[in-house]
Amino acid sequence: MPLPINLSDMRLGRRISRSLAHVEDLLDSTLTFSAELANTSAHHLLAAGGKRIRPMLVLLAAELGERRGEDIITGAASMELIHLATLYHDDVMDDAPARRGEPSAHTIWGNNVAILTGDLLFAKSSLLCSQLGAEAVRLQAGTFERLVLGQIAETMGPEDGTDPISHYTQVLSDKTGSLIAACGEIGLLCSGAPHEYTQPLRSYGEAIGVAFQLADDVIDLVGDPAVTGKALGTDLKERVPTLPVL
Repeated sequence: MPLPINLSDMRLGRRISRSLAHVEDLLDSTLTFSAELANTSAHHLLAAGGKRIRPMLVLLAAELGERRGEDIITGAASMELIHLATLYHDDVMDDAPARRGEPSAHTIWGNNVAILTGDLLFAKSSLLCSQLGAEAVRLQAGTFERLVLGQIAETMGPEDGTDPISHYTQVLSDKTGSLIAACGEIGLLCSGAPHEYTQPLRSYGEAIGVAFQLADDVIDLVGDPAVTGKALGTDLKERVPTLPVL
C-alpha cells in the first residue's frame, strides 16, 4: 500500500522537528515533581538523551490523518514514557552499570528507587494516555501486557520441546516490537487516519522492533561502549541466550 508521505520533503522534516521539540517540553513538564528525589530520578534518563524513535514514529504516522493538535504530541510523549520506564526496570534486572553513557539509576539510588521511578513513569504515561480516550487506553494497556509477558518469557526461558529461536524471536516481538507497533497505531488514532493503515503499521512496528533488538543483541557482544553508552556482555553475564549465542 503506497503511503501519501514524502519522507524527503524538507517541510515534513521541519514540521516533525518542531513537533519533537514540543514532545520534549511535555516530557520535561510531565516528569517535574515537587519531591526532589522523584524529580531527579525521573529526569535522569530523560536528560541523558536518546534517539526518540518512538515519538518520531507517532508523529510520522499521524501524517496519514487529517487532524492536527495537541493529542498527537500527548500520544508521542506517552509512548516515550513507556519506553523510558522499561529502561529503568531493565537495568535493574540486568544489573547494567550504564545507560546512554550515564550511570544507571539503580547504581545511583539503588534498586528500590530505580524500580519505583520506572513505575512512576508508567503512571505518568497512563495519565497522558487517558486524555486521548478509551481506545488509546486499551491500546496502551494491551502493550503493557505484552511488554511484561515478554519479560517473563525471557526470564523463564523456553518450555521443554519449544524451539529456542522461535521463543527468542517472540520475546523480541513482545518486548520491543509491541511498543513500536503501538506508536504507529497511536499516531493513526490521534490524527483520525483511515483504518486501512492500522494493520500495515502494526506489521511494520513488529518487524522493526525485532530487527532493532537483534542488532542490539549483537552490539551487546561487539559494540563500543563509548559509542553505545552501554556496558558489553550484559546478556552473557545474566545468562540470557540471545541469537548470537543460540
